[in-house]
Amino acid sequence: MTTSFDVSVIIPTYNRISMLEEALASVLSQTFDGAVEIIVVDDNSQDRTSEIINRNYPNIRLISLKQNIGAYGARNQALIEAKGKYIAFLDSDDLWEKNYLKTQINALKDKDMCFCVSDIVVWNMEKKQKQILSQRPNLDKYTSLIHHLLVSSFIHSPSSVVIPRKAFDEVSLFNETIRIGEDAALYERCVVFGYDLIYTGLPVAIKRTHSSDQLTSPKNLEIRKKNRLARVKKLYPLIEKRFDIVPIRCIYAEINADFASQYFNNKYLFHWLGSSLSSARNSSLPYSLSNMINDIKDLLDRKLNRKPTEVEGDLI
Repeated sequence: MTTSFDVSVIIPTYNRISMLEEALASVLSQTFDGAVEIIVVDDNSQDRTSEIINRNYPNIRLISLKQNIGAYGARNQALIEAKGKYIAFLDSDDLWEKNYLKTQINALKDKDMCFCVSDIVVWNMEKKQKQILSQRPNLDKYTSLIHHLLVSSFIHSPSSVVIPRKAFDEVSLFNETIRIGEDAALYERCVVFGYDLIYTGLPVAIKRTHSSDQLTSPKNLEIRKKNRLARVKKLYPLIEKRFDIVPIRCIYAEINADFASQYFNNKYLFHWLGSSLSSARNSSLPYSLSNMINDIKDLLDRKLNRKPTEVEGDLI
């Protein structure tokens, strides 16, 4: 594909015109001096999004979809037409600091097989609280970057990730049949295909939470767990050939333990027990019991107002 921009900013949106305009303002105020293409994909919004973008933002490329296909399908529509050397994703309810693109693109300069991630600010708009979240793998707990990605993605928002456009020709676009968690699958494929991850280390992306998170409902947590287990089963034979990785049963056990913690944090105790038992079946009862005890200890810590050092759980 011929590139004529340094970066394409892809923003999928659905019925969020006021937040979308705030997101656009954060893009338009960037200090990056390269050529930027902004693509807004209106996923069949009913709040006059396309009309307002057409009228007020003549320099923004608008793709208006006739039916709702979900965020991943919307991103794919933009990726097919994007002409930037790099792709920067921004969710329509998120924001960037003014130096976001400059920081990310500079980190990728002269590095052919890399993609990058920044740290983020998690802004709870209802509680009026902000928290800085480091987005690095936990190499004390996991043996490698790919090991952590397989078990529980530490990259909590695509709004903090920049990827070379050519990578999508190698690792493929998003799987549109999956509505939850496909961001993590993309990062896994990038690493498997030989792309190194660069951590820029600055909290220059802002993830805004503004309502009850439906991604943490029991149904959606089950879907996410099922999708993650399926991805591991599919990718593991290839990963096993290229990386020093723990046995697949260990990864299954860790995934079930991770989701058990998420169930417990959201007070879904029946699902917590079920996922803990699944973890035990793939490892051992002492391993599962140890994780359950840790879940309870973490709850007690929170009750005693001990602030965690990072946001817990898989937010993607």
